[in-house]
Amino acid sequence: MALMATKTITGTRVAAKEAKNRFGELLEAVQRHPIIITKNNRAVAELRRISEKTRFEEAEEAIWLERTLKAEKEGYLGVKKSEEFMKKLRQKHALSRSR
Repeated sequence: MALMATKTITGTRVAAKEAKNRFGELLEAVQRHPIIITKNNRAVAELRRISEKTRFEEAEEAIWLERTLKAEKEGYLGVKKSEEFMKKLRQKHALSRSR
């Protein structure tokens, strides 16, 4: 029996009940394209091949690395200096409230 699914631009949509009953078929299908699980016609989850997740994580790490390098170039406070700065701000705020 074929999996009852709807193809979309972002992947194949499958109702949650059918996904539960035909999980083995979904594991095979997800190797070819993403699977979107729906409940009451609303997308609630997405299944992807693990290699796609890895590519996403690599892209995310590259973005954070780029932001870190930019912060280093522009200058930033380290953890200790940030803590000292925040402590001074809190003290200044406490003094102004007590007056």
